[in-house]
Parts: sequence; structure tokens; C-alpha cells
Amino acid sequence: MPNIRLGLDLYGGDNAPESTIQGAIFAIENYLPENAEIHLFGEAEGIGEKVAKYKNIRVIKAENQIDNNTKPIQVRRLPESSIYKGCLGLANKEIDAFISAGNTGALLAGGTFISGRLPGIKRPALALALPAKNNKIKILVDAGANAEVKPEFFYDFARIGIAYSKFMGTEDPKIAIMNIGTEEEKGSNLVKEASKILKENNLNYVGYREGRDIFNDDYDVALTDGFTGNMMLKTIEGTSYYIVDELKEIINRSSIFTKIGALMMKKALKGLKGKIDYRQYGGTFFLGVNGILVKAHGSSDPKAIANALNVAYKAVENKLIDNILI
Repeated sequence: MPNIRLGLDLYGGDNAPESTIQGAIFAIENYLPENAEIHLFGEAEGIGEKVAKYKNIRVIKAENQIDNNTKPIQVRRLPESSIYKGCLGLANKEIDAFISAGNTGALLAGGTFISGRLPGIKRPALALALPAKNNKIKILVDAGANAEVKPEFFYDFARIGIAYSKFMGTEDPKIAIMNIGTEEEKGSNLVKEASKILKENNLNYVGYREGRDIFNDDYDVALTDGFTGNMMLKTIEGTSYYIVDELKEIINRSSIFTKIGALMMKKALKGLKGKIDYRQYGGTFFLGVNGILVKAHGSSDPKAIANALNVAYKAVENKLIDNILI
């Protein structure tokens, strides 16, 4: 099997470059097979010594020119930056995937304008895996790439969501549009037109779903615009951690018998926390561009970086992009 080359932005993320370096090493030692190569885009003091013994880790010279204040439009004017070079490497087939925990807007701009869009895709989108009932996986598209969309973009979002859902193990994904109600007459002109387009294209479309249905198992792909999707995602994340923190606080204030009961439930609570932990999914796919592009969480630690590399490897291995083109 040919080598799979994974590009990694050394500078991306709140804890870079140390977490990025350690994540690359952790992935090589624990997750990735022998045919995996990691191409680190960037430079850092002592990096050569840290990765010297790993024959499948390469360092590609790039500069740390992009931070959280960099505007997306500026990326094309920074050809020596790690994100520009990584996206260019993707476009030129020098790497098979590119992963960054850095500036989301800059990465999306690089993916769209430097890597380029896939044929037939008008608007790439962020596709995110979420837990659902009965141990299923829900795919949310768009999770934040396109704040304003046109109805026809939902067809692209559906193709992207179907491909990702199949990649996650669902044989025949069911698609729904997120709306303020499930009735046909409800919603904006945007969702009504989008619904009509999905019906006309013989997709496995099951209609509208409300925000409270996000974890239901009667559909597999949730479609929405990037503004709504990102707000939904951040609300889910904030609510989940709030509940866990409140449970801890209640237990700490309770009687010894409650504490004993909580101790007996520790394994179950830990499993719940794991379900809502972004690190287990590795990152968010920016799908619809010409290659595998993964946006890791900005606060990614080495484990999260390693998981992002691992999921990118599997996406290349299982030809995720080819499924979008079908």
C-alpha cells in the first residue's frame, strides 16, 4: 500500500507548537501504521532533535504568519505561512491530507482558494460528527463555514453529509433539514426551497427536524446554514459541560450517601463525558475541497492532535473524497 502523507500545521492552536509536536509523535507511536508519513509545516527550536528518530516525520519549512486576528482574505498574500503551504501541498498532491488547529477562517479560505473546490461542489462546508441515541453518530453540516447560504447549497451539504456518514459506518444515511418546526408550512423561504431541491434529487430526505431532535436516531445527517450550525454546536458543547459541572457541584454539597452513590456511578459519568469530548472525533472535516482538510479544535492537546491525524489517515485510506463525487 502506498504511503499516506499527512500534513500538519505546526503553529495551529492555543498550545502549539509543543502540543502539535507531541501529538505527531503520539500518533506515530500509538495510532498510525507504518505507511503513514507526517509532514510538519513550520519551524520551532529543537524540533529536529525531537523528531530525529522518527523516519516518517518530515519538517517542511514554513513561517508562523497567521494568528487569530488574520483575516481570511489575507491568506493568499502569505505564501510562506504554514496554512498556505499546507493547502498548496494538498492542491499539488504533495500531501494527501492537511490538519490544522489554527485560525478557522484562514484555513477555510486556504482550502477554498488554494486547494480548490471539488468538481460540482459550489460551496464546501464544515462537517462534524456528534453522538446520537443508541450509539449512532450524527453528522452536522454546516458547522460554521458559511454563515449565509443559498438553497442550492443544501444539495452540496447533503452530498457532503452522506459521504461523511457512510465513512462513519452508516449504510444508507437519512437526511433532514434543521428548522423551527417539522410542519411543511413552517420555516424561512431558504429552508422551503432547500427542501424542494432535496426532494427533487432523489436523496434519502426525511423532512424537517427541530433543534431538540439533534440527538434522535431517526435520521443521520442534519443540514443547516453555518451560522445556525455553529450556534447549535456551541450551545450543545456549553450545555453538556454545564450539566457535568453542575452534577459535580451537587454531589460535593450532598450527603455521604449521595457521594457513595456517585462513586458507584463514576464509570457511567466518565462514559458520558467521553461522549461529549470533542477529542474523540479528532476534528471537523472541511469537505468539498480538493483533498482531505481537517480543522482540529483550537485548544487541542497532544491526544486531540493525534486523533485528528488518525481520522485524516482513515479518510484518505477509505477514499472519503471519492464518495462525495458519486
